[in-house]
Amino acid sequence: MFGFKSFADKTEIEFTNGISALLGPNGCGKSNVVDAIKWVLGEQATRSLRAEKMEDIIFNGTEDRKALNVAEVTLTLENDEDLVQVDAPELSVKRRLFRSGESEYYLNNTPVKLKELRELFLDTGIGKSAYSIMEQGKIDQILSTKPEERRYIFEEAASITKYKVKGQEAERKLRRTDENIRQVESILSEVKRSYDSLEKQAGKTEQYHTLREQRFELERDLNLLKLRDYFEKKDKKTRNLEEVGKERNGIKTTIDSINEHLEENLDQVNTMENELNDSNKRLYGLTIEKSNLSSQLSMIHERVRELEDKIQQDKAQEHAINEKKSRLEKERDEKQKQIQDYTKRLTEVGENIDDFTQSIKTSEQRVSANEKEEKRLELENLDYDVQMSNLQQDLQHLTDDIVHELDEQLKKTSENMDEQKEARELLLESVQQLEKLISRQRQNYDDLASPADQGEAIAGILTRGLDELSEIHGTIAESFQRYSDAAPSFIEDFLAPEGIITRKREIDSRLLELRNNIENNRKLITGLAEENRSLQEKIREYRGTLQELLVNKERMKGQKDAVQSESDGIDQQINELDARILENRQKIAEDEGRLKGLEGRITELKKDKDELLKQESSLQKELQNLEKGISSRNKDLSKKEKELQKHMDQLGKVQARHETLQIELTEITTEMKNLYTNFRERYSRDLSEFEDSIYEIQHDTKTIREEIASVKDRLKSLGSVNLMAIEEFAEVKERFDFLNGQLEDLETAKNDLQEVTTQIRDESARLFLETYEQIKKNFHSMFRRLFGGGRGELKLTDPENVLESGIEIFAQPPGKKLENITLLSGGERSLTAVAMLFATYMVKPSPFCLLDEIDAALDESNVGRFINMLMEFANTSQFIVITHNKKTVAGASTLLGITMEESGVSKAVSIRLGTGETDETVRGYLDR
Repeated sequence: MFGFKSFADKTEIEFTNGISALLGPNGCGKSNVVDAIKWVLGEQATRSLRAEKMEDIIFNGTEDRKALNVAEVTLTLENDEDLVQVDAPELSVKRRLFRSGESEYYLNNTPVKLKELRELFLDTGIGKSAYSIMEQGKIDQILSTKPEERRYIFEEAASITKYKVKGQEAERKLRRTDENIRQVESILSEVKRSYDSLEKQAGKTEQYHTLREQRFELERDLNLLKLRDYFEKKDKKTRNLEEVGKERNGIKTTIDSINEHLEENLDQVNTMENELNDSNKRLYGLTIEKSNLSSQLSMIHERVRELEDKIQQDKAQEHAINEKKSRLEKERDEKQKQIQDYTKRLTEVGENIDDFTQSIKTSEQRVSANEKEEKRLELENLDYDVQMSNLQQDLQHLTDDIVHELDEQLKKTSENMDEQKEARELLLESVQQLEKLISRQRQNYDDLASPADQGEAIAGILTRGLDELSEIHGTIAESFQRYSDAAPSFIEDFLAPEGIITRKREIDSRLLELRNNIENNRKLITGLAEENRSLQEKIREYRGTLQELLVNKERMKGQKDAVQSESDGIDQQINELDARILENRQKIAEDEGRLKGLEGRITELKKDKDELLKQESSLQKELQNLEKGISSRNKDLSKKEKELQKHMDQLGKVQARHETLQIELTEITTEMKNLYTNFRERYSRDLSEFEDSIYEIQHDTKTIREEIASVKDRLKSLGSVNLMAIEEFAEVKERFDFLNGQLEDLETAKNDLQEVTTQIRDESARLFLETYEQIKKNFHSMFRRLFGGGRGELKLTDPENVLESGIEIFAQPPGKKLENITLLSGGERSLTAVAMLFATYMVKPSPFCLLDEIDAALDESNVGRFINMLMEFANTSQFIVITHNKKTVAGASTLLGITMEESGVSKAVSIRLGTGETDETVRGYLDR
């Protein structure tokens, strides 16, 4: 490949026996190899080549490379088994395309046509549409919903493609033959009518030619008589012309003698006239010189006046320049004041700019400090968040502990409820006894109020009371102890300073403190952000003001520069005015010097003019004497000229007679030429051919004219005559005989073509049915092997019309119903197509086969079956597999890599594996 798509450099790829795996990342140009093989085998559809127009396959250049103007692909095939009918052990097919659109095909470096190339590979399994190239699109075509589109595989395998092409060609020839027969019959009927008509016209035309020949002979004799008359007149006029010529020569001799005398006198007159002309020229020269002197004097006087005016103008101009200079000096002083004012204002603006620049710098520093403080507070908040997260985890664990401890204590409390109840009842009973004792003691105290035996009574009452109190005290103490023991004490433990509730409260307090810190930090951050926004606003305002100040500064600077420029311009103008004043004074001095020189020149010219007047008077006297001598000579010449005029008149008369004779002779000659020309134009023959018989004509002109009139009447009686009838009849007769023969040949060819077409159809149908039955049987077997069971079937859609019938494919994977392939999954469809491909190879293997990622939809187990079967068929065919599946690559004997070391340019790399290399080695190659 050279210049084909991404293969910019010359690239050679050798496909070895067995299985070759074509590898590479997406977009590196692997499929371009398949496109190149399809293209060199005659592919014309640009869509099939993934291009919009055919010129798109030419390398279009990259950022680092120029585009190429030609694409070339050469496919070299071994032909040891004479699979292709070419007498050569090796076959080289080359296709070349130029960017201009010109395409070339070569077979073993010999130019061939595309049709010849396609016919060469018919029924070989090789070709752009054969089953030697299987792509994803081809799989879809095999499994297309249109059964008619699947026929091409069966036709190629049955080797009837060539028969089909020949049959189609025979049918086209038969249709053309029928059309030719109808056209020949139609033409023959038209020719028959012309044949009958022209046969009659031809006889009439022969009679017409005979009469035309008679009229020609009569008119020829008539023209010869006229020619004879012209010859006689021409001889007579020639003799008269010679006589007049002699008379004219005598008169010319006399005229020449008179002319000699005139010439001698004329020479003397011419000499005198030349002297007169010379004198006139000298006089004219003096006149011109005098005129020049007068003109010079006038010009000098005018120049004097101009210099005087110019001196006055220069003096006035100097005065105006001085006034302008005074104005410019005042204007310059004003400009200097403006410059000083602008300098002062610029200083003030510069100070303001420095103040605002410092304010902006201070504000930006404050913003930067606030941003740093914000970041510090945010980091502190993040630290608080981490602490809160840890405390919340501790709180969660503590809460879990509280719940667990509470559950345990409540469980124990539930177990001591009965004992607690008994203790509470005993305690209540002791309290009731105490109340009774208190009541009895109160009664005893009431009894003590009587005076009888109070001493002993008090002592007995006190003793009994103390005993009873001691007893009740013991009972209450015991009951309270039992109640206390039975009452739950875990609440006190929870609420103790070191208890779990206290620890929870501490965590809650710490969490609240952290939240408050975070909230305070956020308020600070908000305040800092607000302050930064305010500062940013001030910075924008300061910058706006600073920008205005800078603009004003530049504007004032520009104004100052403009004023300075104007002041400099005024200075320059003042300098220029000074220079002009100096220059003007120099001009005045120069003009005054010129004025003195002109006055001296006027005096010299007046003297020259007086001298010229004297010379002019002398020449005028000399001219008068020459004019008198010339007048005397001219009278003698006048007499001789009158005598010359008389002879000239005689010569004119003789010359007129001579010219008349010449004209008459020329007219006769012209009439003779016209007679020759008219005869030649009318009869296409020269009259000079018949001059030898000019004096042999016996008839006179009148008799000949009568005979011509008789022949014309007979021609007129014939009416309109087709002068080409004889030739046309001969042509029509020849064509009539030819068409009759052609019609017979076409009828014979039609019968032969019908017989050939019938034989081709019968043979094609027989071969197709045989191949179809073999592929059908093989497809079922292959389907079961690839699917591990199930059933695959093929059916003709129209068994009565085998050569036009479509082919339906039905598949029943294991565990499913028999159904049309359109209902299968993508992987099942691909595996079905592979089964069809191998079923075809069992009947007629293609010498080589390109498989472009047809294993993409297969799972691991199906890929294994596919590879095993591929390795079986690799003994009879070459397989080039484009794949990304490692298991597929593991079954290959050669690895062909396509890469793009340079962006947009594909490069081929090959690795041939030895017999001892393992799958791990292949995976290593793939990983690299």
